Amino acid sequence: MISQSRISKIIDIFSYIFLILNIVLVPLFLDKNLNNFYIIPKQYVFGGLVLLNILLWISKFIFTKKIQFTKTMIDVPILTMGAVGLLSAIFSANVYDSFFGRAEYFTLNFVLLVLFFGFYYIVANFIKTEKLWRGILDALLAVGLVSLVVFILMIVFKIKILIKLIGPSWNTVDSINSVFGVWAVGLLVLSFGQLIKKNLNFGRIIWSFVIGILSLGVLVMLSFKILWIILLIALILLLMFGISFIREVHLGWMSALFALLVFTIIFIVFGTPNFIQMPVPTEVALGFSPSWSVAYATIFSSIKDFFVGSGLGTFGVDFSQFRSISFNSDPVAWSLRFNQPFNSILSILSEGGILFICAFIFLILLTLGHVFEVWNKIRFAASSEQNFKKDSILFESFLVTIAFVVLTIGLCLVFYSQVLWLTWWFMLALLVVGFSFYNRHFTHEKEWTLEDTPQYSLSFSFGLIVVMTGLVMITVWGARLYLGEVAYAKAILSGNSKTAEIFINDALIKRPNSDVYHSALAQIYLNQAVDISKQSSPDVQAISSIMAKAVNEAKYATDLSPKSVILWENLATMYENASALVPEAREWALKSLQQARDLEPTNPTHWWRLGNNYGTMGKWDDAIKNYEKAIELKNNYFGAYIGLSNAYEQTQKNDKAIEVYDKIVSQNQSDPETLYNYGRLLYNRNRTGDRDLAEKIWSKVVSIQPNYSNALYSLGLLYETRGDKSTALQYYYKVKDLNPNNKNIIDKIKKMVGEIQVKK
Repeated sequence: MISQSRISKIIDIFSYIFLILNIVLVPLFLDKNLNNFYIIPKQYVFGGLVLLNILLWISKFIFTKKIQFTKTMIDVPILTMGAVGLLSAIFSANVYDSFFGRAEYFTLNFVLLVLFFGFYYIVANFIKTEKLWRGILDALLAVGLVSLVVFILMIVFKIKILIKLIGPSWNTVDSINSVFGVWAVGLLVLSFGQLIKKNLNFGRIIWSFVIGILSLGVLVMLSFKILWIILLIALILLLMFGISFIREVHLGWMSALFALLVFTIIFIVFGTPNFIQMPVPTEVALGFSPSWSVAYATIFSSIKDFFVGSGLGTFGVDFSQFRSISFNSDPVAWSLRFNQPFNSILSILSEGGILFICAFIFLILLTLGHVFEVWNKIRFAASSEQNFKKDSILFESFLVTIAFVVLTIGLCLVFYSQVLWLTWWFMLALLVVGFSFYNRHFTHEKEWTLEDTPQYSLSFSFGLIVVMTGLVMITVWGARLYLGEVAYAKAILSGNSKTAEIFINDALIKRPNSDVYHSALAQIYLNQAVDISKQSSPDVQAISSIMAKAVNEAKYATDLSPKSVILWENLATMYENASALVPEAREWALKSLQQARDLEPTNPTHWWRLGNNYGTMGKWDDAIKNYEKAIELKNNYFGAYIGLSNAYEQTQKNDKAIEVYDKIVSQNQSDPETLYNYGRLLYNRNRTGDRDLAEKIWSKVVSIQPNYSNALYSLGLLYETRGDKSTALQYYYKVKDLNPNNKNIIDKIKKMVGEIQVKK
């Protein structure tokens, strides 16, 4: 039989392999078969490997009859974060999102948070030697090297195979290149930091230099100011560390780091020279000021939100509820809806509340406090040469701490996604384990030996079966969700609505409670109804049946996520389209829009759409109130102005209708249709000077768009009423040229030509 020690060693080997795989695969793994191929693939690979490590950990207990656990000095804040995170998810504005996250965008959900905790403890419990510690750190640098090379090949050489593989973001780490830039800063710290160590062998010098240069090259290509700021902080910390142990560092490399610091300051102040930059896709993110405004309003909105936040992963709900009116002044972002704040700290604050953010800060301070204790002890020792000897990892442990600090500062400047959070927890675990080899305060081993009796053996065997069954069920469930995402992606990409329906129904079989899938199915049904309506002899009964299914799917999506504004907007759209067949649906559309408005009260679009629906129903007073509210929220909302003018015109308030157009024109609005209607109102009112002004306006319309038939015809009509039939006829001929089959304009020209001939 295989001895217990042999079994324990085999389990440790496989556990280490899975840890290495996690570090290697998560930053590199993508799946183009998914709609968002950065989020789900990385989370599933990470979660699957963590669960395998946990299974091996439990198996080790069973086979060795010993329960071994490594306690660390930050267990209390970690457990506190877990408890608060659970409460936050239970009392969340969207419980499902808080526990399981979203596939469309990254959220720090409860399940992922627990997996990060598990990963931390796996590293703490399985990395027991300095050799293993150094090996897993090298694995991170190796995968970093691969990711840097892929990015450079993409951005410089534009290799088609890579473009097809990873899409337009140009890197394997994240769809946002600024996030990849933070990843590059972390790699630079670990690589250039090792170069300043004395007595480094030649192979490791080359290895570290290549990674550092490539990291710097990526930062130069991106040239985001925020990345230069993070790099500046990193270089200052590296130099401070080197100066503290000046006898143990290589002064030449220290001088090189100082020179790099000077160039970094120059790039921050004067900008990176254009000739060394590379064009990268534009990134749109919510700014710091509106992010802080939303977070502040969220935690002070109720006692529950103050302590445990709105719920993990629910910033999108907070944004809708607390977006400020001033946000509507932004010419681009006002129409966008943001599910992520400017940085991860504000996300933690609004979603987890004061208790979560305090536990998180306490964890950081407690960790750095223990590191400072070691640093202080070594610094003032008579000699630190023994501590920084060739085979020691103490020097690298300090580098990992610097990388951890840089990543922590980055949390205040960038919104982190899967890979950066994994790296943050990995750096935390590495520094705890690294310093534990030199200071007993970092970790403490706990061990319980089990009695070798049939009762205990049976109990633990049963426990292992239960755990394995649970893991198998989780794996099967996860596989179904993953395949559901694949089917959903196929439905979205399908150009045929019938094929798309098949794929989306397949996705719903695997994940029936997905609001996104039901909303997508509603849109597919709507497309099918539109296709039938375009036929020469449309089947009204078929259209009615399909529209009913579209409405039902959209309604079910709102039942699943009642705080989602976009789902209420989608439901309103379904009702609006169904109102042609079912007049009562217009009232249902109003109720859906009112729900969206209540969830996002400062968005003028909801008020504008409400005004449009009231106008369609002939309730012009209600339409006017909603249009005026939309304009109050956004004073240059031209759609609301036009709707308001039309409402005034319909209620015979032409003076007010013209006043509205006066405001539009005063804001330099030069849309031909808008100007044409302005002239039309003036022409119909016909006060002194109105028709002269209408002539000028229509002439401007024609100068902007020479083939605008309505403006040409109106100018012809204007000259005809003045008795200038020759000029009028010229405009009518232009209209005829644009509309050669229009019988009315042909008859009008014939009649006018006859009148001119009779007069002659």
